[in-house]
Amino acid sequence: MADFVPLSEFDFSVRLPTHAVTVKAGQQVSVPVMVGGIKGKPRPIMLTVTDWQSAGLNAEILHPVVLSGRVATLNVYVPLGTPPGSYRFTVRGETEETFKTSSDSVTVIVEPEDKGKDEGERGDARQEPGSQASIAQPEASASVVRTKRGVLARSYGKAPARPVPAGRRALLVAIMFVMAGVLAYYIGTQLRTGVGSSAGGIAGTYVGTSTFCISSVMGGAPECGTSKTPGIQIDSAGDVLGPVLFGKIEDGNFRGEARTGDGTTFPMTGDLSGGTLRVSYTSSSVTWTITLQKQ
Repeated sequence: MADFVPLSEFDFSVRLPTHAVTVKAGQQVSVPVMVGGIKGKPRPIMLTVTDWQSAGLNAEILHPVVLSGRVATLNVYVPLGTPPGSYRFTVRGETEETFKTSSDSVTVIVEPEDKGKDEGERGDARQEPGSQASIAQPEASASVVRTKRGVLARSYGKAPARPVPAGRRALLVAIMFVMAGVLAYYIGTQLRTGVGSSAGGIAGTYVGTSTFCISSVMGGAPECGTSKTPGIQIDSAGDVLGPVLFGKIEDGNFRGEARTGDGTTFPMTGDLSGGTLRVSYTSSSVTWTITLQKQ
């Protein structure tokens, strides 16, 4: 039997960054589960979740055994016909050779199913295809159109268009030439800028570091881990293609998301300047920063 590890040598925490999510029947909701290492070397943490199958809901944890300092994912499936209401799920973590446990909860709020479609179908049924109401409206509209056409025809007959004076025509032609010249200059400038940017543009492979921090429930400094980021691909249009970071760069600003190894996504924002892309996500429990340089 393995030796018992006292709490003074190892401690961890299980924390959910959100404690209430809203979902409709027939959908699935995913919640990240932060397993923070408070003290000692990382150890495998076994995660379990309360079972609501008796109410029709099904919850499971992807990768239920995870090292402290990592992130797992709680998936909750809400079948069609689930009664509206609040369903509380508790995720509990424990590790062998210690008596330490930690848990946190999230409330899944199931909204009533949308009845708008049924009401719309009943409204369509009230207007029968052969009913007088459905026929009278097109006839009235056609009458209005014929009346307007007659008024317009009479108006054109009474007031023919006057020819534009020669002086005004010359002025209009001069304005058109000036506008054409300005447009040609603008297009040429954009083309030259595009050629320059394609030579030393943003397209290429970017590498760097990724720092992921989880706040400690005991206070003090958060637990952080830094690792190398595999090559991120960015094309000439500013599309960031992964494999860890995905999104779009426009006017030097990045908006998109980053994905962990288990598929959990975090919204990221940042900027690209001088060949260095810096993006980050910050919440009350998690901070994720990625810094990349073009190779």
